[in-house]
Amino acid sequence: MSSRSQRPVSQRSSITIFYTLAIGSGVLRAVSVVFDIIAINTIDIDPLVYGILAQWVSLLVTVLLVAIVSIRRTVDGRKQALGYNLDPDFDRLRILPKKPMIYLVISGIFAGISTLSYYILTGASDASAVLPYGQLVIIYLLMGDLLAEKDTPTIIEIQSVVSILFGVLLIGATPGGFDIPSLLLVLGPMNISSAFITYYQRKTKRYEIRPGLRVDSLNMRVWTLLVLNSVMSLLILPMMPADSWQVMIDNFIPMLWLMVGSSLTIFLALVMYARALGRGSMSVVNSLSAISVVLGVPITLIGNALLPGAFGIIETDPFMWTLTILGIVLVVIGIIALQAADVHSLVLVKVKPLVGDLLPELFDIRGVEKVAALAGTHDYILTIKSRNLAKTRTKILNRIQKIPGIDDIETLVVIKEFR
Repeated sequence: MSSRSQRPVSQRSSITIFYTLAIGSGVLRAVSVVFDIIAINTIDIDPLVYGILAQWVSLLVTVLLVAIVSIRRTVDGRKQALGYNLDPDFDRLRILPKKPMIYLVISGIFAGISTLSYYILTGASDASAVLPYGQLVIIYLLMGDLLAEKDTPTIIEIQSVVSILFGVLLIGATPGGFDIPSLLLVLGPMNISSAFITYYQRKTKRYEIRPGLRVDSLNMRVWTLLVLNSVMSLLILPMMPADSWQVMIDNFIPMLWLMVGSSLTIFLALVMYARALGRGSMSVVNSLSAISVVLGVPITLIGNALLPGAFGIIETDPFMWTLTILGIVLVVIGIIALQAADVHSLVLVKVKPLVGDLLPELFDIRGVEKVAALAGTHDYILTIKSRNLAKTRTKILNRIQKIPGIDDIETLVVIKEFR
């Protein structure tokens, strides 16, 4: 057998790529928040005024980037876009088919609401609070899964939800109590919208334009951002101060590097995030990208040491810092518990004679992460993931058996993996 380096496949496993994409998106999101918070606190500009300007600058930067990576080059005798390395499904900037475009419009509408909430929050909180607040979306995604499946939650799921919720509440605590407006903003429009964004982004990324080719994450970012900016602008304009346009003109040049920095990092973060959604479940992708929670406190402390006042007022009360750190620990524990509770299984499927291609139908089943056609005694192999064995049987295997043409299935539970 040839060595690994001699095989005509990637030297990185699909699992490694998935974890790199999900965790990398969390790190880059944290960096993007840093740029925004520095701009709002050092330029002394209204967060909403900064937000509307920064978002349209982000659209220009994004379109320019995607146009540049649309340039084609010759690789191994065939034409290939520069953006292939960012997303192998990418070819060029283009209008997508009707169905994924509808998904992106819906995603963009919710993204406009969520982004507006984000800019309001950045004007009232430091990075150590903003970054963990966003992780409440995991609770909404989990609740959505349970409602869609009409299933009862497991003990691990309940413990994870409670841990994440209490963690976020502790992070949001102030010497005078809880910042009720910020918590309502987080619990309401910010994270509910984020849950819908994640759902429709995943549907878009998993949509096959033709066999073997899915919607690419770069075009997804462009079209989602266009809708996002339009919706957010309509919501912000009635709330903007009278001198907003003059403030934008006066501060455009001083803020330009910060806006471009934020645009570049969030572009890469969301491209990686969308690619990760195409490979794994929504709650798992969000739990892995929650590395930003851990980065919140050190970013706030180091940032204020380098740029005093750039990250807001640092709380000096040791008790409040203890609550913040305890809250972050609870969020991380909840996320890790949710991730660790997953059960992995392999399902071997036989079909009846003269049955057509079932790959798309099998892949659309919730919980199925990967499907491959086989040559041999079995016709397909599925990689599936669920919270426990009972859900594997009732929510996944039963749906596989109901597909017309399925003859027999054999389930192999993964006890231990080595990568």
